[in-house]
Amino acid sequence: MVQVFVFLHVLAAIMMGIYLLLPFLSMRIQALTGQAQFGFLSVLFAVNRTGQLALVIALLSGGYLVSKVGNSVAWMIVSVVLFLALGALTGVMGGAMRKALSDPSGAKIKDHLGKIKSMSVICGILFFLIVGVMKFPF
Repeated sequence: MVQVFVFLHVLAAIMMGIYLLLPFLSMRIQALTGQAQFGFLSVLFAVNRTGQLALVIALLSGGYLVSKVGNSVAWMIVSVVLFLALGALTGVMGGAMRKALSDPSGAKIKDHLGKIKSMSVICGILFFLIVGVMKFPF
């Protein structure tokens, strides 16, 4: 049973790897215009939703796995805080994306582009920290 949860956990971590690419992809939105911006942002919105689903899967499978091994309480607290922070910020970023996509002509994208770009950078950093904490537990 543990191997199934390890598989789910690793698969979810791979799916969340998009958060390392998202800062670079969100910088590309500015170079596009009109419908291309709208289409590209729609894809990034879908990718963000997939990453959020993977985050939930990783949190649940990791909760099961941590119950099977003895990790320090400090590590567990840091891990949960980082996961919750990433979940919250991806939600904020998704909200900004949703508001930007509310007009099919793409007129509102420029209003929310700064927030999307800054949130994607912060999410990338948080995901990098999560991978570091998972690889090197204390």
